[in-house]
Amino acid sequence: MTRTTRPWRLLVLGLGMTALIAGIAAAPARADDDDWRHREWREHERREHEARERQAWCHHHPYDCGYPPSYVYAPPPVVYTPPPPPPVVYMPPSLNIVVPIHIK
Repeated sequence: MTRTTRPWRLLVLGLGMTALIAGIAAAPARADDDDWRHREWREHERREHEARERQAWCHHHPYDCGYPPSYVYAPPPVVYTPPPPPPVVYMPPSLNIVVPIHIK
């Protein structure tokens, strides 16, 4: 009985291992698949929720959101007069005396 069943066992085991290896190789890699079909929808809902929150917050804080108010206060332009020209400095009158001293 062992002589006739052994080749069959090896044949079934070999075919089973071949099918297992072929199935593993043919299956797509799903290591990072975390319900991908619904992930895009969750991302879309999250962005819409954030947009609604920001819109409500900006409604109460228009200056912080960068929206200009309905009126704009502009102070009058400041026009400075040009500075006066620098004063002309004259040399004070001086006396220059040259006394030659010859020492021999």
